[in-house]
Amino acid sequence: MAGDGSAQRVKFAIFGAGAWGTAVALHLAGRGHEVRLVARDSVWAAEMEKLRENCSYLPGFPFPPNLHIDGDFSAIRWADGAFLACATAGVLEYCRRVGAEAPADPPPLITLCKGFVPETWQLPLAVVDAVLPAFPRGTLSGPTHAEDVALGHPSAAVLAAQLEPERLMRLQEWINGPRFRVYRTADLMGVELGGSLKNPYAIGLGIAERFAGSGNGRAALFTRMVAELVRIGTALGGKAETFYGLSGLGDLMATGSCDWRINRTLGLRFGAGEDPAAIIAG
Repeated sequence: MAGDGSAQRVKFAIFGAGAWGTAVALHLAGRGHEVRLVARDSVWAAEMEKLRENCSYLPGFPFPPNLHIDGDFSAIRWADGAFLACATAGVLEYCRRVGAEAPADPPPLITLCKGFVPETWQLPLAVVDAVLPAFPRGTLSGPTHAEDVALGHPSAAVLAAQLEPERLMRLQEWINGPRFRVYRTADLMGVELGGSLKNPYAIGLGIAERFAGSGNGRAALFTRMVAELVRIGTALGGKAETFYGLSGLGDLMATGSCDWRINRTLGLRFGAGEDPAAIIAG
């Protein structure tokens, strides 16, 4: 269920200054919270703070006065809540840097990463669990394109966290907004899996646009993909109803049908005969 949108003003640290981390920072600042966006590179962070904009990953969105960017991971000691917004390949490094600054009573750390960690095939929260065992942790996932959220277009996501119900509801209310609705669930595994498993299916939908030949074929393929995603997801420990929600079906619908989604684009170009390694390298 959604929160009522009446958020208390609190302090958030977001570790990772890519497009999605920046969009979440802009959303939270727009809700009136104090926000620190922490980049891996301090020099780059100083340049963004000077320009008051993330020109590299999310240009055209000026930072409001209550959003600041730096490269100081000690922000974890200042925050009431924190987000991990790096790519999955960087989860281990970011967790170690956060851990080096961790307070005795750490705030909730919510991952925004989607996908499996390269080489180990772990989900991001498994890394957080191993490196930062004292942290209350969770994940936020759904069909949330960064630019759409930054523009204030209607969006929704689902929040799952290892928190007492009242504390989870309070965190939901802090994030929730009139144009960014947050729903909550206890199914951490299902939410993480939904945001990860949909990626290869989205590539397949891009390929299918070259070969399916009709809307009928693409609709049939999409339906069977959802059925398979649910079977795999439940076998790995998620709940079926989670995969029919925002982090499964919803995210697959967005990822597999919107022009700006990278996985669909990969599928389209591969279906047109391009070499996958060359596409990824570009």
